Amino acid sequence: MNQISPTLDCQNIVKSRKENNLPIYNFGLGANCIPQPDFYIQKVKEYAAKKNYTSVQGIPELCNSIINRFSTETYNIDNVLIGNGLKELLYIIQLSFVGKIYHITPSWVSYKEQIIILNRENDLIEIETNLENNYKINLNDLETSLKKYKNYNKLILFNNPNNPTGTFHNPEEVKLIANILNKYNCIVLADEIYMNLTHFNKIETISTYIPHLTIRSSSVSKDLGCGGYRLGWLTFPKELKNLYKKCSANASSIYSCTSTPIQYATSYMLNNKPLFTRHCNFNNKVYKHIVANLCKILDLSEIKFVKPTSAWYIFANFSNYKNKFEKIGVTNSYELSSLLLNKIGIISVSGECFNTSGLNLRFALVDIDIDNIFLINEMINITCYPKMIEGFTKLVNFLNNL
Repeated sequence: MNQISPTLDCQNIVKSRKENNLPIYNFGLGANCIPQPDFYIQKVKEYAAKKNYTSVQGIPELCNSIINRFSTETYNIDNVLIGNGLKELLYIIQLSFVGKIYHITPSWVSYKEQIIILNRENDLIEIETNLENNYKINLNDLETSLKKYKNYNKLILFNNPNNPTGTFHNPEEVKLIANILNKYNCIVLADEIYMNLTHFNKIETISTYIPHLTIRSSSVSKDLGCGGYRLGWLTFPKELKNLYKKCSANASSIYSCTSTPIQYATSYMLNNKPLFTRHCNFNNKVYKHIVANLCKILDLSEIKFVKPTSAWYIFANFSNYKNKFEKIGVTNSYELSSLLLNKIGIISVSGECFNTSGLNLRFALVDIDIDNIFLINEMINITCYPKMIEGFTKLVNFLNNL
């Protein structure tokens, strides 16, 4: 592989186009641009003098905050592992687990990138979802595959809500998935990094139904918009203590600890439930509004997509333009992404990067003028994301004139 992560490479493309005075419509890296609460910033400053090493288990204050926040009536956390963002911890899990590893596609780019780095392609099993089924897991496909490998240890990465599709499985769907995973004793890495960004829709953690098999995971990167703070966590029930011990040992060989001031600040932020909830509600209000209006623009084309119900992603399918694209030499999503970059200045991420075939692109809807976000009565100002409106309008016009 030996290539930069495609989502992170979007930053390099933006920089290059700015240096060359070229048009930019940035739908690439999915970094939440909404500022974190000032309370959080002040806590980082307050603890800036905390400079000593901690451990991969994190400071007790942060561990207790996570336990209090993510424990439920059915899910009791026995151990916590702290890492430099969830990406690093996903690598630790896929390194440490012995057995078959399941990915649901389309899947976040780093899932499979890490499998390739670890030389574990023979252990990877991909369960494909599709647009026609709203990117929901087909229960028959899941059970058939789990049954085939019933004599193996099994781990599934369950990203709910999902990047890149912006969709999520509702509580009843999660329960049905959990029942099948329980039947075949399949451990779940519940990637819940977008769980607080569901546009006010009801969502349920899979740990509610199979607490003994679930590792919950999240970070401060998405709902708090602090990707550069590099702090994530995994929570383990007592039934998975052996896997926790192996992850902890491997983690300690890869990194010493995460930023100590950020740990202290995050502990206080998680404990401030009213502020945390208000911040998440604000995020959901903004992105629900933006998604609705930008989808209206795409509806003027023949692009196919499932309207996102969480986060800020649209996973767009361009198969209705397949014949027209073929006439100009575009046959896959890499070529399509390149075409839109060169013709319009749109930066997107190819569908193949998310381990799915076809003419698909992911658009991240985060290019927001945060200083101009509200109108009177707390209504979202449609002019606070002019570049995204302009970019999608140009995209639709380009497609309609092919």
